[in-house]
Amino acid sequence: MPPFVFTAAPRYQPAAAPDARFPAGADVILADAGSRHKIAPTFHASADPAVSFDGRRILFAGQASSGDPWQIWEATPGADPRLVVPCPTGCFHPLYLPDDRIVFTRLSASGTEIEVTPLAGGAPQRLTFAPGRHITADVLRDGRVLFESDGELFTVYPDGTGVEALRCDHGPQRSGARQIANGDVVFTAAGRLARFTSALAAQADLPQPGSGLAPAGPVAEIAAGQWIVSLRKPGGHFGLYLWNSAARALSSLETPAAADAVQPAVAVPRVPPKQFPSALVETRKHGNLLCLDARASKVPIDGEVRTVQVYTRDSGGAPVLLGRQQVAPDGSFYVAVPADRPLRIELLDPAGRTVRAERGWFWMRPSEQRVCVGCHAGPERSPENRVPQILLRSIVPENLVGAFQ
Repeated sequence: MPPFVFTAAPRYQPAAAPDARFPAGADVILADAGSRHKIAPTFHASADPAVSFDGRRILFAGQASSGDPWQIWEATPGADPRLVVPCPTGCFHPLYLPDDRIVFTRLSASGTEIEVTPLAGGAPQRLTFAPGRHITADVLRDGRVLFESDGELFTVYPDGTGVEALRCDHGPQRSGARQIANGDVVFTAAGRLARFTSALAAQADLPQPGSGLAPAGPVAEIAAGQWIVSLRKPGGHFGLYLWNSAARALSSLETPAAADAVQPAVAVPRVPPKQFPSALVETRKHGNLLCLDARASKVPIDGEVRTVQVYTRDSGGAPVLLGRQQVAPDGSFYVAVPADRPLRIELLDPAGRTVRAERGWFWMRPSEQRVCVGCHAGPERSPENRVPQILLRSIVPENLVGAFQ
C-alpha cells in the first residue's frame, strides 16, 4: 500500500457549506508504512488534503485556532505548516497547478468563488464570475480545473477562460469528482459511484463497492481498478476501504469506531498536468463570442430561432438586458460582451417569444475569444466545416457591452 493522506473528523457533513462540514474539528492524517500521524497536530482543524506532483508536500485548509478563518496551508516533512494563502473570509479545497500556483475555493457573501494565486506575487485572482457555490475538485491532465457548481461538474482554464459544463446534461447532483489515470472522471451521484468517460456523452454507472454503503467522494486511485473509497454504513460513520472493482473485493483500510474518515489522496509522485499559457489582455473590458449555429442543441428546439439576446445581472442580482442580435440564416451570431460579469443567453422566435433560455450563468474574461458549436449543444459535439454566415456579413461583433465598457 502506498502512503496516503485522509481527513479524520468526529463528524462530517458532506452536503454542508465548506465552513460547516466539520463542526467538531478535523485532522489531516498521513498514513505511511503502517504509521499514522497528524500533519498539523497543533491545529484546531485541518481538512481537504492535496498532494504535490512530486509527492513531497501537502496542501490543506486549516484553522490554527478555534474561531480562526479557514486558510490554505502547506505541510512538508520535518517542518511546521506554513501559511500560503491568507484568507479572512475562509478558503477551502486547495489544489496544486503544474506551475506551482494554487487554485482554491473562497467563501464569499454570495456563495463561493474559485481563485488562483498569481505567478509573480500579489493578490489571488478570481476564475469564476457567476453566482452560485463553486467548489474546486481536481486539476485535469489537460490543465483545466474541474469544479462542482450547484450539483453539476464544470471545467475552466487556470486564467478563468473557457468555462463549460463537463457534459451539459443536467443530470443528478454530482460531487466528490476526481480524474483517474485512464482519463475518466469518477464522482458520486444519487448515492452511487459513477463516471464520465471520453467514449460516452452521458454518465455511466460503475461497479458498486457493497450493498447499502453510501460513498463520499473523492476516490483515490492506487492502480487501475483499485481505489481507496470512503463509505458509510446506514447510521454509522464514514470509513476508508480498499475497493478492487475487477475482483469485486472490498477490504477495510481505515474505519475509526467513533469518527469519519474521508477525502483520501495517494501521497506518491505523479505526472503533472499540461500547463496552460494564457493570452488574456487584462486592460480590455470585453470578450467576443461566436456561435456557429444557435439551433444546434442536444434537445431539439421547438420553434424557429430568429434573435439572440444576452443578459447580465445588476448588483442586486436582477437580470439586465445587454442587447440582442438577429441570427444569420445558418443560425450563427457574433457578439461582444462585457468581461468578468455573469452572462446568460436567450433565443427568440420571429414573434419575440423565448424558445430556449439558459438555466445558469457563464462568463468571459478580458479579450477572450470564444467559439461555441451551438446553444446547449454539449462540449462533445463537433462543428460543421463551413464559414459562419454572420462573419460574411461582418467580422466586427455586435457590441453588447453596454455600460460595462
